[in-house]
Amino acid sequence: MPDIEKLVAAFKDPAVVELMVNPDGSVYIETAAKGVERLLAAPTQPDIAAFLGGVLGTDEAFGPQRPYADLSAADGSRVHVMAAPLTKGLTVTIRKRPAQRPSLEELVSMGALSQGCADFLGYLVAQKMNVLVVGGASSGKTTLLSALAARAGANERILVLEDTPELALPQKHVLYLRTRLRDASGGADVSLRDLVVNTLRMRPDRIVVGETRGPEAADMLQAMNVGCEGMLTTLHANSAREAMMRLETLVLQAGIDMPLKAIRSNIVTAVDFIVFLGRLGDGSRKVMQVAEITGMEIETISMSDLFTLDVRKGGTALRPSGAVPRFYDRLRKQGIEPPMDFFRSN
Repeated sequence: MPDIEKLVAAFKDPAVVELMVNPDGSVYIETAAKGVERLLAAPTQPDIAAFLGGVLGTDEAFGPQRPYADLSAADGSRVHVMAAPLTKGLTVTIRKRPAQRPSLEELVSMGALSQGCADFLGYLVAQKMNVLVVGGASSGKTTLLSALAARAGANERILVLEDTPELALPQKHVLYLRTRLRDASGGADVSLRDLVVNTLRMRPDRIVVGETRGPEAADMLQAMNVGCEGMLTTLHANSAREAMMRLETLVLQAGIDMPLKAIRSNIVTAVDFIVFLGRLGDGSRKVMQVAEITGMEIETISMSDLFTLDVRKGGTALRPSGAVPRFYDRLRKQGIEPPMDFFRSN
């Protein structure tokens, strides 16, 4: 089989979750069963260009003024391209879009989280809590975000904001908004921050942001603090605590002249819960921590763990910590008795 055909076959293989093509012609694939391995193929640069055009359905993926781009394949897969002079040749990284992302129930059956934790997260979505899903690269953040967003009300007006389209929700009243890079015709960039500002004028019942990675964080916090409830987003971080520090940094990127203590106070009043995912040594992706933001202690954001997974002690199950969410007190004052079954060990 010619090398270009091997490349196409790997792209079409449903077992392949990521495909990496390097300038020297080396090709690596990642599967859930075997992890990352080298494909026995060495396509030439013209072959790579032809493959890329076939995947994207166009030959005008990006121009010389911007030799890199985040693009979408015809099947919805996420495609990152980088070319000379930034690299020695055409470099392509493709994150395959699954035919269907798993539901919370399916994630439980896959061992990604416990039933109690899944039920609790579903309850948070129903109560319109603002939830931040955090983790490292390929830890399953978008998959969990999709499962949580699918639990939003069937009659809600949901606005989904993304750089590249990865989410597909089952609800009927969903609007999908995408950022735009400056193109060859000179059209202006449309950033995620621009989209966040505009969605506030579009009567959203809920806003879902695929990934928070820049100054749009400041506008999101403002939206949460002025009554936009039930926001869901992901953030790259290696722990729940690190996520708070990263969020502070992203807010500072917005150029807002605000003391760090004031930024932290805004985070505390805006973000309700953090869900931290990790990728274990065996390649499995698991929810490792669910924490509630509880307030400020002097100048430090305080949080309370509700579910934890301690892999250092050989733990394989997500366990409730014994703590009860503070927002339960608010519900009781409203005459609502919140369920406690979530926090029974299972």
